[in-house]
Amino acid sequence: MAGDTNMRGLAAGADRAARPTEQDPPRRRTGPVHWLVFNSALVGISVAWMWLGPVVPLPALLRGTGMLVSALLIPLALILVPVFWFRRVPRKKRKVAWELTVTLIAAVGIAFLAYGAGDDHALQERGRWTKAVVAKVEDRKSDKCTLRTRDGQEISPLLGEGDGCDAERVGPGDELTVLYDPEGAAGPADEMPSSSYGGVVAGLAALIVATGTCGCVRMNRWDNAYDGDTA
Repeated sequence: MAGDTNMRGLAAGADRAARPTEQDPPRRRTGPVHWLVFNSALVGISVAWMWLGPVVPLPALLRGTGMLVSALLIPLALILVPVFWFRRVPRKKRKVAWELTVTLIAAVGIAFLAYGAGDDHALQERGRWTKAVVAKVEDRKSDKCTLRTRDGQEISPLLGEGDGCDAERVGPGDELTVLYDPEGAAGPADEMPSSSYGGVVAGLAALIVATGTCGCVRMNRWDNAYDGDTA
């Protein structure tokens, strides 16, 4: 009888030990494939949204939203989701894998590069050459020119300094020959875009997926190895 009582006591103790507690939350099972898919999906959304913005073109509201999502929210998600996903390590003791810092910076950069690539593609596909009159010059760190066609139609967006607007050489009333987008999505330029960002965008995308996946896997290992009594 005493032996049966001891056995039941041991079994009950083992059962209590196996139950998750508030200090030891259940593990979320994730592996390298899950994080590979996660990082690939977010990078794909960022690149596609930014590139398609001027190419389709998407409405101005969606283009602006795409910039916010791709250049800010997605980079933050790539680093914050793994930080808050794992729950065994208390939040005050959690650390971020250095790979995710690289992922964050590269994710911001790829958003702007993808938009530039889409901008160039849009001008190559539907750009029109025209004689434009400079209506206004904004002398800033990066000069901006407001252009109008000869019949008075404003060309949108503004002409940037790198595309032919130089406050030291150009003034109101001057006439420029520019390539512009009739849809008003791609920025005008004083020459046909010839640069291709495809290789750089692909390289950054591969870097983001690789570093993001590696960083998430490392944090997963830290989470699984955490021992609240010894850490």
